Amino acid sequence: MNAIYRLDIKTYTRSFQTYLVLFFLLCIGIFAGSKFNLHVGEGIFLNSPYIIGYMLGLLSLSIIFIATIVGAQLLFKEWDNRFDVLLFSAPITKQQFTTGRFLAFYLITFTGFSLLTTGFAIGQFSRTGTDMQSGFHLLYFVYPLLVFGAVNSLLVCSLLSLVAWTSRNKLLLTVSGLLLYILYMVVLLFSSSPFMAQSTPQSLSTQYVAALADPFGLSAFFYESRNFSLSERNNNLTALTGSFLINRLWVVATSLILLLMGMRS
Repeated sequence: MNAIYRLDIKTYTRSFQTYLVLFFLLCIGIFAGSKFNLHVGEGIFLNSPYIIGYMLGLLSLSIIFIATIVGAQLLFKEWDNRFDVLLFSAPITKQQFTTGRFLAFYLITFTGFSLLTTGFAIGQFSRTGTDMQSGFHLLYFVYPLLVFGAVNSLLVCSLLSLVAWTSRNKLLLTVSGLLLYILYMVVLLFSSSPFMAQSTPQSLSTQYVAALADPFGLSAFFYESRNFSLSERNNNLTALTGSFLINRLWVVATSLILLLMGMRS
């Protein structure tokens, strides 16, 4: 196992602040799961796979902020402590360093969103009422955690790593994280994405383009589930096929390209 990766993970697991932040994310998830009242159609249960996928896809935007906070500390650790000269004089290659650092960055970020998802599941499980259907299905939460959480974490961490390693500027990394969120919301708004304009009539071609282009996959999720019946929305997961699959694949490919660019910078 990479020495840099082990050191980074050990540092975080021994920090009280880490557990405080993870507990905070868990509480946010519990609050969201127990209090949200999202209605996208008559007869669709709040704990249906469609609503859970919708909410976790939306919550996956929090990965931008989680990764920005983690990255501002982790990606600049050696430079902040003026340890970079000593580190790179040690018998460790640049590739070993960047690989270990990125793996730790990705794992910590994804763990943060996983705690948020766990809290959301706990909050959902605690709810009662006519808007809830009986039973608890773990797959309803694990599936969007992977297709949204894992993939979007890879994209954000790769982009922020590229910014950090090329600029070595903590302020620029922070601004990049905030700008990523703002630009994403602006693009969704002006591209007539169904996520931002569900009440606005759209052509299928417009929906399809938005589904393919959306880097966080929300538009693709809506596109592939657009023809679901009431029963399907309450019982079926949105399959990773068609535009949804293409979207997730190009995001992974782009993330890996960004990561390689950062490692070679």
